[in-house]
Amino acid sequence: MFDSFGELDPRKMPSHLFSGALHLDYSTAIEADISKQAYSVCPRHWYIDAAFRCARCDNTFVFSAEEQRFWYEELGFYIDSQAKHCGNCRLELRQLKSLRQEYDREIAAALASDAGLEQKKRVMAAVDALDRGGVKLPEKIQENRRILARQVERIERSGAA
Repeated sequence: MFDSFGELDPRKMPSHLFSGALHLDYSTAIEADISKQAYSVCPRHWYIDAAFRCARCDNTFVFSAEEQRFWYEELGFYIDSQAKHCGNCRLELRQLKSLRQEYDREIAAALASDAGLEQKKRVMAAVDALDRGGVKLPEKIQENRRILARQVERIERSGAA
């Protein structure tokens, strides 16, 4: 029988499915349910632990077979996608994304003269955390941070807090 795309043997899966992998552990192979996958030509018939280097912190991490099954069968990620970041960096990037969304939601109200001190400080803290997280912030965000700092200083000086 012809083994198309590693259907019978995980070692015969196309190498592009693990592009950039430092190591593949075939002993961890889990058979895939290709009916739950998003693919165009070549499904993943198996999931196997694959070691990669994190694009953010440069540490080695394992994109586990079980994690792959979850990504491709439960979350519906396209089967040619793969983890680029270790778990810690993915968590931190999600937190930074959440902070940026908070900033985007709150900035207009926080800049308003009638906004409360706590709201202004919360938005300033979000900008500071983004900056510490290595996010390259546009000059407009930096300027808004400076405006908020001046407003907070004025409020605290006046004792209106």
